[in-house]
Amino acid sequence: MDRITIYPKNEKQKSLLTSLLEEMKVRFEIGKYDEPVLLSENDYFAKIDKSLKQAESGKTIKIGKDQQKDLLGL
Repeated sequence: MDRITIYPKNEKQKSLLTSLLEEMKVRFEIGKYDEPVLLSENDYFAKIDKSLKQAESGKTIKIGKDQQKDLLGL
């Protein structure tokens, strides 16, 4: 499904839009404009599903302890 991003100008617009979406039973999220959105919930779960399928099919790599420490910043 496509995503629609709306930037209300003030609290009144935000309140009206929130009420409208709730009345229409549309799923929505409210976040701060300056908060980076890295992945939507659906994208997040899709990446997990893809990774699980790769692991099940044996498409994994092994890394050494030094590489693990570097990756984890230890």
